[in-house]
Amino acid sequence: GGGGLSQGKPEDKHNFTLLLAELRSQLDALGAADGKHYLLTIAAPAGVGNAQRFERSDFIQYLDWINLMAYDLHGTWEATTNFNAPLYKAAKDPGDASLNVDAAVQEYLSAGVPKEKLVLGVPF
Repeated sequence: GGGGLSQGKPEDKHNFTLLLAELRSQLDALGAADGKHYLLTIAAPAGVGNAQRFERSDFIQYLDWINLMAYDLHGTWEATTNFNAPLYKAAKDPGDASLNVDAAVQEYLSAGVPKEKLVLGVPF
């Protein structure tokens, strides 16, 4: 997090799951009182390394869906110009092989996130 300036604490990985559990609990209690369903969603990173900082298989039960931020995978922080949101790794891509939309989606699916709960955020 924080543009690489702050890595957080080791316990933050689980604390985020606990936060989502508490939010879901409170929203469900409110919904029981007024008969509504309140959505709980997050915007999550597409970069595999960043995605692995979260307990996706644990917290997905509390979410209605995940908005996968499949954009800004490359930018001014890199030494070479690259595609902003490549669908697949380009053959001559000098960068990280996991920085593409396909790799991101596969990472979330392999972590136990149901495909029905993934919403792909794309640049325009």
